Amino acid sequence: MAKRKRFYFPITIIFLIILTACGGGEEASTDAETGDAATVTTTEEGKLTFGSSGLYKPFNYEELDGEMAGFEVDLGNAIAEEMGLEPNPVFTQDFGALIEEVNSDRLDVIMGSLTITEERAEAVDFSEPYYVSGGVIFVHEDTDDIESMDDLVGRNVGVITASTYEDLVLEYIDEDNLATYQSDNVAITDLAAGTDRLDAVMTDKFVGLLQIEEQDLPVKAVGDRVFDEHIGAAVRKGNQELLDEINRALEVVIENGTYDEISQKWFGENILE
Repeated sequence: MAKRKRFYFPITIIFLIILTACGGGEEASTDAETGDAATVTTTEEGKLTFGSSGLYKPFNYEELDGEMAGFEVDLGNAIAEEMGLEPNPVFTQDFGALIEEVNSDRLDVIMGSLTITEERAEAVDFSEPYYVSGGVIFVHEDTDDIESMDDLVGRNVGVITASTYEDLVLEYIDEDNLATYQSDNVAITDLAAGTDRLDAVMTDKFVGLLQIEEQDLPVKAVGDRVFDEHIGAAVRKGNQELLDEINRALEVVIENGTYDEISQKWFGENILE
């Protein structure tokens, strides 16, 4: 991690002018092992702008009063504060656009339930995982002939667009039978309506179960997780200084108990384990 260099006054002024022209801000933080100052460039000086769709309760969503809330909002706030930066959560309303947003420097980091995959790792750099979850098949309570992925063949299935669930489901059904949504909540609500529009929905276990409980929907989960997903924060490809600082801050909030406190608040368990 780079050490802060000392310049004479005139050179410092020139350096700051060049930095301002680039549209970014640099913030000093401290390396946990060496104590050396590290320089992290962010999209807005003094802030960590972290983004999610805002459509993925309980991970990221908007309260009725407009307040941003969720596990990832709380965790992002804690990470930013550990880095010595002001938290700046942003909701894009579009999960599929998150990678473009971070690679266009409109976001510093994605903290929006983005599963770590080899394909995505070609476009962004991932932190260490900050939670583990996975997709579950949800069906209407009246459905008793769907018990596994194989039973989805020929059925109409709803998923979040550009998600890992979409890729998996398409291994079993044709695109004509696939219904894509911007919000899991809308997909589950459609399923609960009991029409011919959907036979099943695949989404995150925690997301689906919470919505069923809160809205008392006639929907049930089929079995446990179909597969495990490791979720990480994602930065623009090559932004190693910022990635290192996020990993350092994440490690600190895990070790000092902040992570467990946030996880217990939202799920009643530690979802990193």
